[in-house]
This record gives sequence, C-alpha cells and structure tokens, in this order.
Amino acid sequence: MAKKGLKGFVNRLVEGREKSEGYARASLPSNRWELFWDIFKGRFGKLVIINLLMLLFFLPTVLLFLFRYLSISAYGMSYPFGQAFGVGFMAPNSLIGMTEAIVFNVNSSIYLLFPIAMMIASIGLSGGAYIIRNLVWTEGTFVANDFWRGITKNYKKVFVITLMFSIIFYLTFSATALLEQMAVVGTIDVVLAVVLKVLAYFVFALFSIMTLHMITMTVTYDYGILALLKNSFLFTVGLIPQNVFFGFLVILPFLLAFLGGFLTILFIIVIGLFGLSYAMLIWTDFSQWAYDGFINEKIGAKKKRGIYEKVSDNSSKENLEKYKKQMEYARQSALSSRPIKPITDDELQLAELPTTFNRKDIEKLNASRQAIIEDNKRYVEEHSKQLEEKLYADKSKEELEKERQARIERAKRELLKRKKR
Repeated sequence: MAKKGLKGFVNRLVEGREKSEGYARASLPSNRWELFWDIFKGRFGKLVIINLLMLLFFLPTVLLFLFRYLSISAYGMSYPFGQAFGVGFMAPNSLIGMTEAIVFNVNSSIYLLFPIAMMIASIGLSGGAYIIRNLVWTEGTFVANDFWRGITKNYKKVFVITLMFSIIFYLTFSATALLEQMAVVGTIDVVLAVVLKVLAYFVFALFSIMTLHMITMTVTYDYGILALLKNSFLFTVGLIPQNVFFGFLVILPFLLAFLGGFLTILFIIVIGLFGLSYAMLIWTDFSQWAYDGFINEKIGAKKKRGIYEKVSDNSSKENLEKYKKQMEYARQSALSSRPIKPITDDELQLAELPTTFNRKDIEKLNASRQAIIEDNKRYVEEHSKQLEEKLYADKSKEELEKERQARIERAKRELLKRKKR
C-alpha cells in the first residue's frame, strides 16, 4: 500500500495533473487576465517573431526620431551658446527663445516625414494586429501566412488611420513647440500658452486611444472609416478609466526606456524582442472584452472568444459519473437495441454519380437511396418481434437466475440451522 502511494506521488511529480479528468478544462483561461498570461507564456516565441516582423516596418519611424534627436544636438553644438566666446565668435544680443526656436524648426521640418514613416509602419501594424487577434481568439496561427493575410485584408484602412494619427501628431508637437517659443519671448501670455499646450496634448492623447481602438476594430469588424471614428470615439469617452489604465500598460516599456543608464539598454532590448507585440496583445485583449459587452451582443457575434467556463476537478468527476450513468441507461434501453441490418456488398448499393452527370443519373441515385431506406425498414419490421422475444427471454432468464440464487441462499440458511442443532 505504501509502495503504491509512493508510486502515485512520484507520478504526480513527474507528470503533473494532466491525468486528472478536470485538468484540461480547469487549466484553460477563464478571464482576460488569465488569457493574457496564457498567451504570453505559451506563445512567447510567436510574440517575438511577430514583434520582429512589426519592428522591421517601424524602422523608418525609429530612424526619424533618432534623426530628430541628432539634429537638435547638432544645432546645440553649432549655435553660439554651445561655443566659447572670444575666439572668432560674436556674442549674440540675446539667447532668449533660441533653444525653443531650434526645437520648433526641427519639429516642423522633420515631422513632415512622419506620415511617410507611418505609411510603412502600417504594413507591420495591419499584419501584427491580425495575428494578435487570432491569438486572443485562440485560433490556429501560422505567423508568415497570417501576417501576409492581415496585410492584404487591413492595410488600406490601417494606412488611413495612421495617416490621420500622423497629421494630429505633427500638428500637436509643432504647435506646442511654437507655443513654448512664444511664451519665452513674451509674444503670448504664459498662462494662455500652458492652457493651449494642455489642450493640444489632451487632443493628442484622445486621438491616440481612438487610433488603438480603430486598429483593433479594423481587424475584428468590417467597418468603414466613419464608423471606426464614431465607435472608437464612443469607446474612448465611455471607458475613460479602463482606457487610461490599459493605455499606461501599453506604453510602460517605452516609458521605462527613458530611465537612463543600464535600464535604458535593458528596456530597449525588451522593446526589440517583444515590446510592440506585448503592447498589441494588452490592447487587443482589453478591447475584445469591451467589444463583448457593447458590440458583439448587439450584432449577435460570438462572445468571450478564448475564454472558457471555469470548472473544478470535483465538478468534472461529477459530470463524468453522470455521463457514465447516462451511457449505461442507454445501453440497457430497448431503444438502443434497435435491429440493424448487416452491411454487405452483394445486396443493394448506392448508385455513384459519374464525373459528368445529367438528370437521369441523379434520378438513379435517388432511386437507389430510396430502395436502401425501404429495405432497411422491412428488415426492422421483420426482426423487431424477434428482438422483443429475445429481450423478454433475457429478462426471464435473469428473473429465473435470481429465484434460483434465492432458493440456494434459503437452503444454505436452513442447513446452517440444522448443524447448530
């Protein structure tokens, strides 16, 4: 007994809980958080591949921001406040607003290329968002095939979405740089400049969340651009706390990359491996939860894709026992013992349609099928009486056997009484 218990313990350590009846169902994700971790842990390799594919098309955007940073640094080194005075350099009358002017000039010129960079990034976004949606729906995914399919199905709409985003981006960061310069040189009231900057950043943040919703909606529903704008605005305004929370989770790796030092290098590596796919997975998982409650229910679409009802091992065992009882009842039922005619090749056969067939061939097929049905009915009628007699005989045999066993038991008890006397 102890040896058997030790063997079972070792088996559980080696094999885990896979052999328990409720393991397979109980281990499936039952909410969106569990679904995220299930995908992140179980499909991590695919997330890395998806991220690398998306990052390939985001390279122009990355290079654009790098070029902006280098341009501002170069201006800072070449302008008077970056040099030593008295060695061929004339002291400027005033340095007020010069730094802000550099930032404005760089933003307004370099960010003109941002729509072109986003046009290329749209290729990676349309393919990556489509695969991530399939992962959240727990559908079978083939990265290369599904990435290409996502591009062909969604690129046009994703390009329009990113084009609108790039225009808002350009206007926001050019306007805020101009407001900073005007506030420093005194051509606008400082308080008014701050209010206008806050308003500009608010509009940019609002449209950024709308952009995320529009991308996930595009790969989920067949909406036009106007419907995408309307629905994304409603979701952005109607789910403000959720949008802020999950939006923060989306940009968290990118924020941590600005900490400096070793952490910057670490999170740049993280972003290069799975940063974009992580962000898309977070937002897709959250948006599918939102769409279940507000869109899928109205249009009759399938809800809670990838989510399964949580069951325990005990409830699974109860269901298994119930199933066994139902099967036993069905096995003992006379209905399950309906006469079935043996299948032979020598009797009636179903006519086959030739490669090219006409109406007569179809009529011949229907006639042969009807003949088989009629023949089976005759067989059932002829053998039903025999089956009933057999079932009755089997029942009688069981009753006779029970009576015989009862007589034997009575005889044994009688014999035992006589011996005691």
